[in-house]
Amino acid sequence: MKSDAGKGDHMVKKTDYSLLRLISEKNQKAFALFYDRYIKLIYKFVYQALNDQEQTDDLIQEFWMKVWEDPSFLRCNEQESVQSYMLQNLRFRVLDVYRETLRNMISLDQLEENMALNYHDITEELDEKELLSVIREALNKQPYVVRKTFWLRINDWSVEETAKVLSVSKKTVYNKYSESLSIVRSHLKNNHPELIEDFNSAVTGKKIFSLRTLFF
Repeated sequence: MKSDAGKGDHMVKKTDYSLLRLISEKNQKAFALFYDRYIKLIYKFVYQALNDQEQTDDLIQEFWMKVWEDPSFLRCNEQESVQSYMLQNLRFRVLDVYRETLRNMISLDQLEENMALNYHDITEELDEKELLSVIREALNKQPYVVRKTFWLRINDWSVEETAKVLSVSKKTVYNKYSESLSIVRSHLKNNHPELIEDFNSAVTGKKIFSLRTLFF
């Protein structure tokens, strides 16, 4: 087996798929990075669903033990991100808890409906905050026109409107927006690969951002 010496600085840039593969080989560094990457999201998701500290801690501890023992139960998408599947898996675990403890107190159909709402609310809230922070980080040192073109276009300003506000040609808007997307995607790939899927979804749907981001 090859040594991981000298790879520590690059480990954080690995995709979920790469980290899970290393975890399957009992790589403690990979496990720690995967844990840090998702613990806040997992905790908020589970606690909001259960509203019970002890049950939340037990479920999360069991989940991480399973990840360490055999992470093959987690699947990644085409962008090598595990986030969506992982939260769905946790959703099923939460439902199991309810089945065991609250069988006669709550409708499981209603619970599943509430869980679906919680899933979207939590992920959208966390995704927006983290994505905005990472995007500002990626564009921070870019020229004014590149930054402003991105924020205007991502907030549904037309090419014509953007060109007028920035006093540039429509061709420049197209070029600068394309440039800004490349810059952000490159930054995500190298530093936050777990967010690539969320960014692509945000760019396509333009739902995750609000107008307040324009002047950030």
